[in-house]
Amino acid sequence: MPRIAAYTTGQLDATLARLGEARYRPLVGLDVEAWLTSEPVSYAHRRTGEHLRLGPGDTWGELFDCAWFHFTGIVPAAAAGEHVALLLDVHGEMLIVDDEGNPHRGLTTVTSVFDMSLGAPGKRMLSLHDPAAGGDAIDVWADAGCNDLFGNLQGNGTLKEARIVTVRSEVRALYYDMEVLLDLLRCLPQDSPTYRQLRAALTEVAHLVVAADPQMISEAAILESRALLAPHLQRHGGDPALHISAVGHAHMDLAWLWPLRETIRKGARTFSTALDLIDRYPGYVFGASQPQYFAWMKSEYPVLYEPIRAAV
Repeated sequence: MPRIAAYTTGQLDATLARLGEARYRPLVGLDVEAWLTSEPVSYAHRRTGEHLRLGPGDTWGELFDCAWFHFTGIVPAAAAGEHVALLLDVHGEMLIVDDEGNPHRGLTTVTSVFDMSLGAPGKRMLSLHDPAAGGDAIDVWADAGCNDLFGNLQGNGTLKEARIVTVRSEVRALYYDMEVLLDLLRCLPQDSPTYRQLRAALTEVAHLVVAADPQMISEAAILESRALLAPHLQRHGGDPALHISAVGHAHMDLAWLWPLRETIRKGARTFSTALDLIDRYPGYVFGASQPQYFAWMKSEYPVLYEPIRAAV
């Protein structure tokens, strides 16, 4: 293969963005209803308030408004055997709940006022069936706040996205491989052999996955790309006495840019997401530094508090 001119970090970032688009293959949109209130209401009273039927781009609230969202749909038969998920973004924060209204998972808008050097903001993917049977009914409730991670109103309080997708697992894995190594590349001295080798590997991957349509990136190109990056993700030398642990962490100011009641709701979204990650990734460790948050979970979300206590 002829030598490829080294890509700039900007070109590599653009490749990563294209891989981000290719992680999910869209299937169909969801039907979306919401019941809008100025203050939070319980799951038992979720159908009180102003009833709205929403499509992408429709406004549902103003800053710090609340709403219960109901997402419904049917997984197409063609998705049988695939990993099916939902992409949900209401330009706000949501707590997905189970059939009894207990916290299950937090989701946040991806258009957040956020320090991008810390990584891309937002969590919009809710995994459902792996594999799907085809024809599966979708019936999801979420308790939402019309505010983003930093209390601002993003996207004018509109519904941005609500659709069923299949997850391209290898593309998703390559996306995170490349994201980690791009972060590493930025930290390395540019005159070092490691920098040059890593930049060359990332350039080759970028060349492999360039396509007019992100959905047309081939599985063969993805597998070859992961193989190219694998050696750079392995441990090389180092001090055998040195052990580094990566610990997920949340430190949320208790009443900073949002009402106190939203602070408590943020805790439920955060802890339910952390517990979901602990279940999915053995060895994952999460830290939270404020005793008051644990006290609020115990008093306001007792069903959530029990698995928190067990995880501690």
